[in-house]
Amino acid sequence: MKTATIREAQHNFSALLRLVQRGEEIQVLSRKNPVARIVPVKPISSSSGKVNWAGHESRLKRLWKGRTAGGTTMDSLLNDLRGER
Repeated sequence: MKTATIREAQHNFSALLRLVQRGEEIQVLSRKNPVARIVPVKPISSSSGKVNWAGHESRLKRLWKGRTAGGTTMDSLLNDLRGER
């Protein structure tokens, strides 16, 4: 783990962020005492960052088991939610 003083971090912040983007961790020191750590963000679990909705309709139908909301069937509610796709 690399270290930087507060002054170094202030003057070279963009360079430190480039190191962090490459996977480095930076420990920020104030008078030789650690006060902060700059670490890379964990990547989103799916590669595109989008939610996988496969199987969502069947799960909702199983949960609702044909019940209606205000006289509307689940099929029509789902179709309204989908909009024009």
